[in-house]
Amino acid sequence: MTERELRGLLGEYLQLLQRHPSADEMMAAVLTEDFETGFVDGKLWKGIDGLRDFLSQREGFFDERHEVKDVLEHDSPSRDEVHARTRLEFFLRRWEAPSPTSEEFTGSCFHTWRLRREPDRWRVAAQIVERFADLNDNSKRLFATPDEGLNR
Repeated sequence: MTERELRGLLGEYLQLLQRHPSADEMMAAVLTEDFETGFVDGKLWKGIDGLRDFLSQREGFFDERHEVKDVLEHDSPSRDEVHARTRLEFFLRRWEAPSPTSEEFTGSCFHTWRLRREPDRWRVAAQIVERFADLNDNSKRLFATPDEGLNR
């Protein structure tokens, strides 16, 4: 897998995530059945039930943007698997009643990715957060307890 193909697959995953699809739609489109996401040394969501829980914790966000800025590492331990580390920048917005304004969440996020070639295509098997940088105050609160998930 070239870096361009890697960026394409990650971009597809992130664009889908930003649309707030169902877990079933995400699995069918771009994820492996054993997909996992979460935080290094923290909360991990695994499989379809974990994905449903993860997506439910993201409810309420809108006007999302996630953009991979740097591919820091990229290797293939086998023909059918790719590991990568990236830095992405994110922007999220959330509004909760009765607030007259929405909240913005910004920062950089460093991820470890595991991609796997399945019979139909390359798919995302794991997206694990390693650490954050340049978080605004709202993002610091949201990601303050990675062992519990997202602080809503």
